[in-house]
Amino acid sequence: MQAERVILETDAQGNLIGLPRLPPVSRLEAIFLVLESGAQATERHPPAQLKDSVIYLADAFAPALSDEDWEASLQRTVGQINGDPSAFR
Repeated sequence: MQAERVILETDAQGNLIGLPRLPPVSRLEAIFLVLESGAQATERHPPAQLKDSVIYLADAFAPALSDEDWEASLQRTVGQINGDPSAFR
């Protein structure tokens, strides 16, 4: 058994347009899924609550932290790994 995906379209009366060529003397099983009509890709935006907390792809190459902040974050992580209680504050 082979599967082949074919998208069929209908006219205003619901009649199929441009039926595909079918293999001779064969049995076919068809499952019809109606695709949403008029569904178009829209530009997506984050919710307003997240406006200033989201890094957009255009900003992806900008450093999120300064070198000093990055070093402090790294030192805090090292302290947490080593079990320093003050590093968890």
